[in-house]
Amino acid sequence: MKRWMLLGLMTLLPLGASAVADDVVCDYDANKCDAFAHNMDAPFEVAGQKQVRYTLDLRHCGGCIQNYQVTLMGSKRDVPYSTLMVLDQSGRSVGVSDPTHHVVRIGCVPACAVYTVVVTSGVRRTESCILFYSGGM
Repeated sequence: MKRWMLLGLMTLLPLGASAVADDVVCDYDANKCDAFAHNMDAPFEVAGQKQVRYTLDLRHCGGCIQNYQVTLMGSKRDVPYSTLMVLDQSGRSVGVSDPTHHVVRIGCVPACAVYTVVVTSGVRRTESCILFYSGGM
């Protein structure tokens, strides 16, 4: 009896997994997935004691991004004084960088993800920064 139950479960598992995979991949559009498109953006200015916000719309990436992380660098690839925070579409924090490592590791990105990247100045003077997005598809 146990063998038949195990055989029945083994035949049902592939059906459930493929149905979930089809739902996740159906939203994938390479032309609209901007997970790494902003890596070529010019440096931006963060005024002293102010914030700069960027929106990352990853809904068209189909949930196919893994090991995703956002890195904040100075415009000369040095370590900035500004800090980095990433919020999800509900406004909850996904991650905050610490003062020595300006990286927020998000991990696997859900299919419906829209993130807000918040860069907050840590000094009174204007600072020039670059955001770098990395991960795998």
